[in-house]
Amino acid sequence: MASLLGTQTYAIDHKGRIAIPASLRRRDGSKPITSFILKEGFDGCLALYPTEEWTRVEQRLRRIPMGTREGRRFQRAFLMNVVPVSVDSQGRITVPPALLSRAGLGKEAVLHGQVDHIEIWNPERLEAELRDAMAQDQISILAEQVLKDE
Repeated sequence: MASLLGTQTYAIDHKGRIAIPASLRRRDGSKPITSFILKEGFDGCLALYPTEEWTRVEQRLRRIPMGTREGRRFQRAFLMNVVPVSVDSQGRITVPPALLSRAGLGKEAVLHGQVDHIEIWNPERLEAELRDAMAQDQISILAEQVLKDE
């Protein structure tokens, strides 16, 4: 399965619709992805998962021990406002008002491929997030922390 990669800015229309570029809807020359799962992501963005990738997320969620308060609280919060969305004939999805508000989205959004899902960002929030990650070569420090087992 090919990865979801790329970063592009798109307009959000007055009905909360945003185009998902064909490059992010078509993987390995296969048929286009027509349905996604949309949820609030981490760090102030939205996360858009192809249905088959969401199945992997659900498998991981099923392994969380529901006998612990932490497990139940995480699942409750993680699954808040999760909604299936379909791609229309113009390649757009409709983002519900609650999720538009949570992500601070207005007239435009940045779609950022994250290998197995797409992040949808308010452009200013993404710039601030990247500025923090890149400040004083923070990307090198982060790489050492997250890639140390590679």
